[in-house]
Amino acid sequence: MGELLDFLNAYRVSAQHIASLLLAAAIWRWGGAPERWLISIFLATMVVPIYVIDWIAPGPAESGPLAPFVFLLDLAAAMLFVAIALNANRNYPLWIAAFQMVAVVAHLVKAMVDSISPLAFAILVIGPSYCQLLLIFGGFGRHWLRERRFGPYREWRLTPPGLNWLRP
Repeated sequence: MGELLDFLNAYRVSAQHIASLLLAAAIWRWGGAPERWLISIFLATMVVPIYVIDWIAPGPAESGPLAPFVFLLDLAAAMLFVAIALNANRNYPLWIAAFQMVAVVAHLVKAMVDSISPLAFAILVIGPSYCQLLLIFGGFGRHWLRERRFGPYREWRLTPPGLNWLRP
């Protein structure tokens, strides 16, 4: 059992990136605009920078010399995910934005606390991306099934969310 866990841990990043690219290809073929935006942001902030950072400064990106850049990437992704979540005619982008906020808060906690467990920090910064990828996959699947069953539907909200429901 230990060998299997070592094998899975050795290839988890590559597996996530390959799954992201395959999902992106499917979304660009059959997905709606919110799904396309979500997977594009995911690839642009969580997949491509890993290879660029590893080429510039090999080693753990979250705690190395480029850690501020990783924080800025996570912050930009959070802002974009929140904007999509507030405007998309879907519910699952809210979860994606929430998981990204976990990663941003982990960076802030590390900046404020002198000693933080490296394992806990890695789990809080890297772990949400796996959940986000699963949510994008599930949301894409639900979109595909809904369109197949009921036909096209609007992709974005007509009015921004707010307290409009309070007015008579």
